[in-house]
Amino acid sequence: MYFRRGFAALLVLAGCSSSAGAGSDPPPVVEPQPEAGPVPEVDGGTPDAGPKPCTTTPAQCAADWEQAASDRFDALLGKPADLATFLKAVPKGADLHNHLTGAVYAETYLGWAKTDGDCINSTTFSAVYGNQCSAATQPVPTSGAFYDSIVRAWSMKDFVPGGAQTGRDHFFATFGKFGAVAGAHRDDDLADIAKRATDENQLYIETMFNLGKNMGTLAAKVSTTTVTAEGLPALYDAIVADPTFKAAVDADVKVVDDADAAYKGKLGCSGATPPAACKVGVRFVAQVARTGALDNLFGQLISAYEMAAKTPYLVAANLSSPEDDTTSLKNYDLHMAMLDFLNARYTVPELSPLHITLHAGELTPQYLPVGYETANTFHVRAAIDKGHAERIGHGIDILSETDSTTLLDDMAKKGVMVEICLSSNDQILEIKGAKHPLSEYLKHNVPVALATDDQGVSRSSLAGEYLRAALDQQLKYRQLKTMARTSLEHSFLPGKTLWTKLTDGTPTAECAATATMGLGEPASAGCAAFLKASEKATIQWELERRFRDFESRQ
Repeated sequence: MYFRRGFAALLVLAGCSSSAGAGSDPPPVVEPQPEAGPVPEVDGGTPDAGPKPCTTTPAQCAADWEQAASDRFDALLGKPADLATFLKAVPKGADLHNHLTGAVYAETYLGWAKTDGDCINSTTFSAVYGNQCSAATQPVPTSGAFYDSIVRAWSMKDFVPGGAQTGRDHFFATFGKFGAVAGAHRDDDLADIAKRATDENQLYIETMFNLGKNMGTLAAKVSTTTVTAEGLPALYDAIVADPTFKAAVDADVKVVDDADAAYKGKLGCSGATPPAACKVGVRFVAQVARTGALDNLFGQLISAYEMAAKTPYLVAANLSSPEDDTTSLKNYDLHMAMLDFLNARYTVPELSPLHITLHAGELTPQYLPVGYETANTFHVRAAIDKGHAERIGHGIDILSETDSTTLLDDMAKKGVMVEICLSSNDQILEIKGAKHPLSEYLKHNVPVALATDDQGVSRSSLAGEYLRAALDQQLKYRQLKTMARTSLEHSFLPGKTLWTKLTDGTPTAECAATATMGLGEPASAGCAAFLKASEKATIQWELERRFRDFESRQ
């Protein structure tokens, strides 16, 4: 089994960015520390409260404990800082929309840059390698006004919209400024997000970063004409017929396998006492820039399908870069045609287990360029019908889609999950409170789960997203618990699900509660056999164990 199970614990204040419902004061900003702190030797809950003993049946105890946790959540709604502490300890399933380079905090990047001997441009605040230091740069500081200016330039810290720069522009401008550091520290990035996940009682991450570059280069070499939907079969045949095709695939696979081994090495996972972060499941999503050259982009998508057939660590592909960029908009239909073509090539018959999750519907009229004013009427539908997306990232313009009610009902019927990123939706596009469509998704029973997007840039965390959901979207404890379960249900881990009906917590018959076994407790022989055969069900069972432990301490 590729995924390592285990127990994570935490007791530090939740990281969150400020946001609130309409007409209310925003909660205080309680940011995480740049480096995740040590993990106390406890399994969730609070440090001075042990689990309550069960004096009735496991099922009744679970119901009573869940109610106690719900009551405590309600009691803390007027105390945001205390609620943040509570939500930090709440078990969380998966972060399924996580951009690797944007997930690391500016302070952490600055620490690595200092160690590497990099410099910072005095005017643009961009990092440059040590051999590029000049009169226009300064050594990396460790404190002071220049240090603070860099942190603000590399993140949304203290950003106030309405000035010379929009939130959207500031957000996307950060990546180029710390890019040199991020590019030199991919393995440290992965180790960092695993440590943060452990620190927040989170079990699993699917993180996006650029993969498939060797195949992208091959595709650009082979391509001789303008890339069109009609020309995709011929271009595909030329790529796979190239004598260097297998070598390009193998090279791309090696990047994935090396990344997995390297970050685990950074953490010390092969040692006698591996840290708790080694128990966090991590899988990779091939991130392909939708603003890139079309032949290169097509090659990277081919590579994603090929890689997923050869390594368990690459589970999905996604198209990134701003959806409202002119190039993204111009080529949107062609991108969907590429995915439609490749889906037919690789999934009928089953040649690759690759999944598709797509950024779609991250659009507002304010930022749509001239000539593309109707893009927000069809992108989500096209991503599902043509792009074969099993999950949608953001989807904030869902109500602008043509016949949105039918689309919402179709998403619910097909089980297309939406990755909800509250902090970035607020910071980039000023969509929050009643303007956010989360309530509509819930009303139509579309599966949803909270995600961080770029938690380092946003100065947030998964616990911070939970806090936003509680204060900005007025969600209740049981809704957050269902979202945690939903995140694992719609993860791309292999195996059968634990659930017969997730929404009311009904497990599969093999793991149904008995007089001596509740959800997450030591499994019966039949349940243990079921879990052993399913990576997904195993991690779902662990989430239930953590919920049982957490709730029994409230």
